[in-house]
This record gives sequence, C-alpha cells and structure tokens, in this order.
Amino acid sequence: MKLEESYKNILLKFFLFAELPENEIENLAESFCVKSYEKAEPIYTQHIFIKSLGLIIEGEAAVYNESGALLNILKPGSCFGAAALFSPTDEYVTSVVAKKQTVVMFISDAELRELFLKYPRTAISYISFLSDRIQFLNQKIDSYTSPNIENAVWHWLLSHSDSGGTVKITMGYAALARALSVGRASLYRALNELQNAGKIIKNGAEIQICSRYKQEDIL
Repeated sequence: MKLEESYKNILLKFFLFAELPENEIENLAESFCVKSYEKAEPIYTQHIFIKSLGLIIEGEAAVYNESGALLNILKPGSCFGAAALFSPTDEYVTSVVAKKQTVVMFISDAELRELFLKYPRTAISYISFLSDRIQFLNQKIDSYTSPNIENAVWHWLLSHSDSGGTVKITMGYAALARALSVGRASLYRALNELQNAGKIIKNGAEIQICSRYKQEDIL
C-alpha cells in the first residue's frame, strides 16, 4: 500500500510508532489491512469484530454502549479495539459505527506480537497506552458512581474535553443525561452550579472549562 501523505502524518504521530524511524513505519504500514466504510456502516459490533487494533486514518466513527448511548467520537489518529485484542472473549464491549466515509487501518494481534518482538520499544509504548486507559476508566468509574451529580458531570466534562478545555455535546443534552443515568433537569442544575462556581462557561452545545481548572484536572 502506497501511503498517502495525510495517512503518513497520522502514523508518524501514532503512539505505537512514536520511537520508530519514518522509513520503518512506511515499511510496516504496507502490510497492514486498510478498509473503507460508508456513513452509518458498522465497523465493530458486539458480535462482529476482528482481533485487531483499529486506527482511524480518515473520517469519523461513533462509539456506542450496549444501550445505544454515545460514548465517544473517534477522529483521525484515534484508535479502538484494544479491549478485544488479547482477550479470549467472543464479544466486543461497544459498537463502532462510521459517522461519514471512514478509512481504518487494522493491526492484527499476530502483527502486534511480531512488532513487539522486532521493536521492543513498541511494546513499552503499548503498555503505557493501556496504563493510561486503566487510569482513565478508573476515573470514570469513580465519577459515575459518585453520589453527587455535580461531581459526576464535572468529571465527565474533564474526561471529554479537548486540549483547549472545550467539550462539544454532539449527542445532545438528553442523550448525555441518559449516558450519566441522571434526569435532564438534574443535568441542567449541575451544569448551572458548575457555571456559577466559575468552573465552566456554557454556550449552547459547547462547554468551555475555565483555564484555572483544565490544566490541573484533565488527564
């Protein structure tokens, strides 16, 4: 596969290849499977998936839980599939669906094993990635089981903000309330309390975390 320049830039920034020379990355990428998906086409479902690490190299994909609540939006450079890679389970934990025409590069479990043996630094990068995910998920569990709705909403905003501290509620506030297992009125009250406390600025479907908090609390 001849790498397009935009794809190459994404691979160069991908955590797994962070310490590899550019020519090595290009050589590796030639053997990886690349698939294109149309808008609304499932990429992974609970029962239909492949044991591979998927890297979005073009387009966008939405991640849903079993109840259909939107969990995340994957953009170029984002990856998925780590939960199923080396697990004996025959079920995947979420569904991944293309939001528009989307191109995904898949790195199979066998290819990853070969990669780890040939380039031990990639194994260290992968372990670091999994450690970050565990820390992130532990924080989410703590926030979602919190008896204080305001704290739960606050931690959700922190974990879904971009590098500038901005959170875009693309799924809508009703869907967010369902994802957090709270009523819409409770969600709006919590947001108002956070805004009154000076932690956020709410502007329609966009929420800005105030600068004094975003560096301190965001993972």
